[in-house]
Amino acid sequence: MHSIIIYMFPLILISFETLLRNLSSVDTFGFIGPTLAATAISLLLPLTKVKEFKIESDDGQQWVKVSKYEQNFSYFIWLLLFVSLFIWFWVCSLSMQNSTIELFNLPTHIVIGSCLYILSVILSAVKDYLL
Repeated sequence: MHSIIIYMFPLILISFETLLRNLSSVDTFGFIGPTLAATAISLLLPLTKVKEFKIESDDGQQWVKVSKYEQNFSYFIWLLLFVSLFIWFWVCSLSMQNSTIELFNLPTHIVIGSCLYILSVILSAVKDYLL
């Protein structure tokens, strides 16, 4: 079940974005931020799965061990994933508004989507190399 969610989640987000594009008459540039945020969420999903280590005891029983750091990291990712869905929704609505608010000379939705994407890449690296 976990693998199905991981592989299907980007397709679900693409479907929502396509629906938003069809319902509103917004140019493609307006969806750079939401696309970055959706990609970030897709990168976070695999991080929810904890690594399990099988240990065999002296009497032949098999045990599964999970690192406490790994488990806590997984809980943190689930929370971040939940928050990221709201951030993605916010970025989508920002991209549909004709707002002139800019950060670092870029539209706000692009900056927020980029930040979420960079955070998910950093967390992926932490999971791969430190845990």
